[in-house]
Amino acid sequence: MKKILIIVGGLVVLVIAALLIVPMFISLEDQKPLVAEKVKEATGRDLVIGGEISLSLFPSVAIEINGVSLSNYAQGQNKEMVSLDQMALELQVMPLLSQEIVIDRFVLVKPVINLEVDKDGKPNWVFEQAATPSAPATDSGTAESGSDEGISLGGLSLGDVRIVDGELHYVDLASGASEDLSAINLEIALKALDQPLSLDGKLDWKAQTIALTAGIANLQNLIDGGNSDLEASIASDPVNFDFKGVVAQGSEFALAGALNLDVPSVVGLTSWVGVPLERQSENTFEKLSVKGDLDLKGAVIAFENVAINFDALSAEGGLRIDASGAKPDIRASLSTGVLDVTPYLPAETENSSGSSDTASTTPSQTPASSGNQGWSNEPIDFSGLQTVNADLSLKSAGVIVRKITIGASDLAILLKDGKLTADLNELSLYDGMAKGKVVLNAASATPASQVDFVLSGVQAEPLLRDSADFEKLLGTLNATANLTTQGASEMQLVSNLNGAGDFLFKDGAVKGINIASLIRNISLDALNKSFDDAEQTDFAELSGTYKITNGVVDNQDLSMIAPLFRLTGKGTVPLPPKTVDYRVEPKLVGDIEGQGGDGNAAGLAVPLLITGSWNDPQIAPDLAGALTDQLSDPSKLIENVTGGEGGVELPKIPLGDGGETIAPEVLEKPKEVLKGLFGN
Repeated sequence: MKKILIIVGGLVVLVIAALLIVPMFISLEDQKPLVAEKVKEATGRDLVIGGEISLSLFPSVAIEINGVSLSNYAQGQNKEMVSLDQMALELQVMPLLSQEIVIDRFVLVKPVINLEVDKDGKPNWVFEQAATPSAPATDSGTAESGSDEGISLGGLSLGDVRIVDGELHYVDLASGASEDLSAINLEIALKALDQPLSLDGKLDWKAQTIALTAGIANLQNLIDGGNSDLEASIASDPVNFDFKGVVAQGSEFALAGALNLDVPSVVGLTSWVGVPLERQSENTFEKLSVKGDLDLKGAVIAFENVAINFDALSAEGGLRIDASGAKPDIRASLSTGVLDVTPYLPAETENSSGSSDTASTTPSQTPASSGNQGWSNEPIDFSGLQTVNADLSLKSAGVIVRKITIGASDLAILLKDGKLTADLNELSLYDGMAKGKVVLNAASATPASQVDFVLSGVQAEPLLRDSADFEKLLGTLNATANLTTQGASEMQLVSNLNGAGDFLFKDGAVKGINIASLIRNISLDALNKSFDDAEQTDFAELSGTYKITNGVVDNQDLSMIAPLFRLTGKGTVPLPPKTVDYRVEPKLVGDIEGQGGDGNAAGLAVPLLITGSWNDPQIAPDLAGALTDQLSDPSKLIENVTGGEGGVELPKIPLGDGGETIAPEVLEKPKEVLKGLFGN
């Protein structure tokens, strides 16, 4: 036994001596051409080793190569695809005898990697390998490997593994994209595959330093198809991100854990990545934070317990995206506080704020005859509705859109194969409620839509003021509408609008006109005075129904009921040209009842014609027609106005040219009344 030990010890000494002496007799410079030739055969590229090579085999296998470069493909913008100042590799010898790898040191100093894609879309990292003889086939038909077992990764251990001052440059001539990473410094540590792996590094991108950290608790489990705890983070001035959870690599990749995203300034982030964001207010697109529980399994991503804070807006809920089908399927449920979206909307123009656009027309071009009258002929792109399916539930404590203030709302949106259905289950609107449904079918050759809504108890004045800058009508509004249309542009949608609806205003008023005064005093001068901002007409009820046929609104039963007068009206409002052709007929009656009063009570009527464009409507009395009807029977006129025996006192009517009045008995002479009003 002693002799055997002496012999083994002698052999070990001889081996160690050989490992120390052999490198002294091997010229590494002579090996450079051979190495370059083998690389050329494998890649079709030229390898250049411009610096010294050092090699030692004991106590560890250590090699150091200086000034290494690998050429780019012929059409490349850079001469070299890869270059580095130094590569140092040191392996322990004894583990290699057991087919294990223990790396004590692996350092790349100033590596520069140039990745390119040419105009034809060919990348430079795809090598053109030289043809090599095929390995002889085995009985099973596979190439002979020479060994059933290779070096095992089970004993992999990483000591000093670093990248020092590296650079990565990417350019795509086909798309024009390019990126540059510099000052890449990265350290990796791994004692064993079943021990924690850590990564710590920094790099510069677009003049910002980004810090990267990651840790995997058990790499061996991942290699074997199991799971491991994972922590990862990105820290920089524009954006911060961290994740803590579990990663799995089985039949499909899986990731589950807590995610936290923090962006100090969204507009700063978008500018940093090269996509500048236009904003209307300096207080918008600033701080963004997103927190939640991420669960990713293959093509399915779930994000639960989500909390989003964006500027002054906040939301919470959950999101699930399934990308395994022909098109992504999105399901989300979100609830928000009060959403003021006004700061994010484009600045209002004169037209969008309700101001007249007649200033842009010439004297010879009236708004009523000018082209499309503001309805756009530009095609509306509905193709986005066909790219995904979605089932969304949105609840909000309130929404502010410019001047419009909406209370608590509950909206359900279903998008399936290009057909969108939005159910407005609840919406608090100016002391009232609104419910409705919108269906938009973009799957058909011509997009079609249907709108149904009900308003109840809504205060008309603030609604019309905030939505249309119209402050002339007060009252509590109840309304319904059932509308359909089809078309691919705004003009087509308006022109093809059809449907019906009704409205009822209670206990309201019309500002800017005194209808009772107008009826009592029908001279032209009194007509002008009756239309004044200081005037107002109170009413108990204002109601009507309407039909819309091919973009033309038709109303034949407008009715206003108020003490001592009634008002009826009928006419059309063609939407595409934005014009109006309407006749209202207010009349003085001997009935002081309001709500519930007789809408058909007889009396003296003074009709008004409203015609022209929406921007500049013309209002004129239709006195000739009215007096012809009323004065054809003077006794009937007196009865209508006074209410007959026991009715109200007949008002005196001023003459248009002399200031005198006509007593009731003069009404027996219709011609004299007409002369008094209009002259000869």
